[in-house]
Amino acid sequence: MNLKDYFSFARGEKRGVVFLLSIIFILIISVPFIDYLKNNKQPNFSEFDQQINDFEKERNLSENAKKEAIAITLFNFNPNTISDKEWVALGFKAWQIKTINNYKAKGGGWKTKSDVAKIYGLSPTHYEQLKPYILLPENTNKKQYPKAEKTTITYFDFNPNTISKTEWKKLGFKDWQIKTIFNYKAKGGSWKSKADVKKIYGLSESDYNKLAPHILLPETTSKKEYASNKKDYTKKVNINTATAKELTNLKGINSEKYAAIIIKQRTNLGGFIKKEQLKEVWNMSEETYNGFIQQVELGNGNTSKININTATTDQLKKHPYIDWKTANAIFKYHKANGNYTKVEDIKKIHLINSDTYLKIKPYLKVK
Repeated sequence: MNLKDYFSFARGEKRGVVFLLSIIFILIISVPFIDYLKNNKQPNFSEFDQQINDFEKERNLSENAKKEAIAITLFNFNPNTISDKEWVALGFKAWQIKTINNYKAKGGGWKTKSDVAKIYGLSPTHYEQLKPYILLPENTNKKQYPKAEKTTITYFDFNPNTISKTEWKKLGFKDWQIKTIFNYKAKGGSWKSKADVKKIYGLSESDYNKLAPHILLPETTSKKEYASNKKDYTKKVNINTATAKELTNLKGINSEKYAAIIIKQRTNLGGFIKKEQLKEVWNMSEETYNGFIQQVELGNGNTSKININTATTDQLKKHPYIDWKTANAIFKYHKANGNYTKVEDIKKIHLINSDTYLKIKPYLKVK
């Protein structure tokens, strides 16, 4: 290949070179005319600026109108007692009123005008408007806030065995003392002499001395009276047949009223089958139970039984040992499978475990 071949062009290549050179020439001669093609006109923002100014004026006028619309009504008031509506009338906002109510709910209050100035969010200008109308002193004066007077005690002649809770309160006894007194009475307790009253829990020596002249009881129980009232605690008592009066022969059962509670439990059960059931009686303490247990007899042990083939759920659940779920299960099993042939059949019910079965078995029967 000759060197000349590297510098020669074909006919098509020559045309391409001519076309490219033509484009370059056109671009070169068009440069002076580019400035004439530009748009030198500057944009006019004056109309837009005017619209912004008009919007700002309209907004300011709207805010001022709102402020003018919230008129403050001034009137004499005590901040500790006024309602939410009255706070609003005085120019307070909803969030301020909520804060005020939370403060009051926690026991807060205002004793002076200067205390009101501390309300959160209350501006000095707003406070100065309100100040002449606040029905509170400028400063706290101890003479104006005396301590609450003590409850007035009224002394009158009384028998501690018969007076009411209200009368105990009039004599200066506190609620917890009165509760203790009536719990003591519910267990058959009573006072036979002034000396017995002196033993009331929480009664101080000085308070007793004030009460003593008004107590309608002898100073002490005489030996003869004590001897006549002394019971024979070796005597046996059948708890399945004893009357309320006979039950008071048990040591620690001092009133027929409490004895009636024992009888009610006996009736609900259908009879006691073991002595330990007495522990289930309302308000029966371990000390009282241990005090009389040696006197207790069960007798023949006959109990009142419920026929599980005829009893409804409501009848079954009346028994102290049978809750609603157990009663309903016994009734539904009978309804689905027919009569029970023996009491042991209830053990097939998944709700009744061995402990429950042994507890309720003596009170059930089939017929």
